[in-house]
Amino acid sequence: MIQELYITNFVLIDKVTLDLKEGLNVFSGATGVGKSMVIGALNFILGGRVSSDIVRSGKDEATVIGKFYVKDKQVLNQVKKVSNNNDFEEDILLQRSIDTHGRSKCRLNDVPITVTTLKEIGEILVNIHGQHEHETLLHGINQLYILDDFGGIAPLRDEFSEIYKQLTEKIKLRDTLRNNQQERIQKIDLYSFQIDEINKANLKSGEIEELEKERNILGNAGKIYSAVSSCYAQLYESSEAVTEKLKSVVRDLQSVAKLDDALMKISEVCSQSLYQVEDVAFSLGKYRDGFNYDPQRLEYIEDRLNTIRKLKSKYGNTVEGILSYCDEVSLKLKQISGEGAMSEQVDAEIRLLSGVLNNKGSELTRRRISTADTLAPLINEELHSLGMPHGRFCVQITSPFQLNHDDCDVSDARSFGFDQVEFLISPNPGEDLKPLRKIASGGEISRVMLALKHQLAKVDRTPVLVFDEIDANIGGRMGEVIGEKLSSIARSHQVICITHLPQIASYADEQWKVNKIVKNDKTYSTIENLSGEGRLEEIADMIRGSEKTDITRKQAQEMLRDAKRKIKSKTQ
Repeated sequence: MIQELYITNFVLIDKVTLDLKEGLNVFSGATGVGKSMVIGALNFILGGRVSSDIVRSGKDEATVIGKFYVKDKQVLNQVKKVSNNNDFEEDILLQRSIDTHGRSKCRLNDVPITVTTLKEIGEILVNIHGQHEHETLLHGINQLYILDDFGGIAPLRDEFSEIYKQLTEKIKLRDTLRNNQQERIQKIDLYSFQIDEINKANLKSGEIEELEKERNILGNAGKIYSAVSSCYAQLYESSEAVTEKLKSVVRDLQSVAKLDDALMKISEVCSQSLYQVEDVAFSLGKYRDGFNYDPQRLEYIEDRLNTIRKLKSKYGNTVEGILSYCDEVSLKLKQISGEGAMSEQVDAEIRLLSGVLNNKGSELTRRRISTADTLAPLINEELHSLGMPHGRFCVQITSPFQLNHDDCDVSDARSFGFDQVEFLISPNPGEDLKPLRKIASGGEISRVMLALKHQLAKVDRTPVLVFDEIDANIGGRMGEVIGEKLSSIARSHQVICITHLPQIASYADEQWKVNKIVKNDKTYSTIENLSGEGRLEEIADMIRGSEKTDITRKQAQEMLRDAKRKIKSKTQ
């Protein structure tokens, strides 16, 4: 329940603290005084969408703080799960503020939270039924949700919805695989050709440099052979060979080297030079004798380099780049080749999910039919007490399972199941049952809404129910019945209600009056808790207005007395 609601700088409200009680809390007041601001403040603290216009003129920031007490452990655990915060017990403090620039701040027990989290918490704690909610009742999908809520079917519907989501994703994947089959085949052919072409080339890292080096040698074979032969002859073979002359020099130096130490060192250097020149001559001879010019080898090298150049133009600027591209394409080929097996796997998963979806859908239909059979007589009883003694209500469920007891085509499914739900009503005797959306009377629709809310409240775990002018389109004659219904709901929930009808207000456990005053050329909305004589005067005002008389006051007193007596008899 909401224990306390603190509102400051909110539209026309300067500063108000409401100490709300368990049971039925009614807010009354003349038209235009600002009763809707109470609902607006509640909507704000529960994460509703607002703009900076709600900030009171001349103020910087509007703030609403709600103190909740939650004794239902299941509801409390839901709040903890949504907020990802276990550091609190039954007491919950929600706070939200917004400044004139539209910047909003939200807190849970003084811990910052997002507006999204605040909204999720609000939906767990409070259910607001607006004065135009009967319009949503006309839509079939909302009627289906109402039926599911009453029967506790929502968890099963959520399971169905998750399976439906998985199935639709698999069907999309299968269709994509099928649509891309021709393209896949073309890619397989292309990738296979490219890999084969690269693999046949048998490329090696650094190969281009080695081939170009060998081509340079073979391309200058004649010049190289001639130069090497000439050098070898000059050093070793000719009559004037350098080695022979060096040998003569060495002999001459050695003959006198013992006579002078300086000549000894020169002789040693000259001997070393002879050895080095002989080594050079030997190496040149060996190179000349082993030199082999092969025109076919040169032709092979040119062809090989040309092959590599073509591959470079297609797949990469270097041999390493070509080999890297081959690895990438090989991986793509493996992946795309596996899509054929994937397609078969997806088909198998679709068959499996379709079977599960059919089973869940069949169970949904069965439970909805059972729930409809339970709900219809209860709503009929409610309608009779709401001034429709001959009213008849039933739930029409259209499902392919009714025509086909076997598996249904998954194309008939929606995220909420295979079923279409329609509320039918016959307000008067002799009239056929017709869809609720074809009933013109807003009063009749509102009564059906109230009947449904009364029954749904019995299974609704939401601690706080808010009714914003539920008396819209309903005359005073039905006010007493509606008051009884709200009082009945208030035995299991805290109920907050905005009303114009004294018949409803007389059933309140706590009544609040909203006033509008002008002070220092500024307009204020105030809220006061009524009791005793003050409440009696307000009920009288609601009956007759400002021209109330003693007779009006007696009527008000009688209303309050009768309401108290009926409430007492219901609780005994």
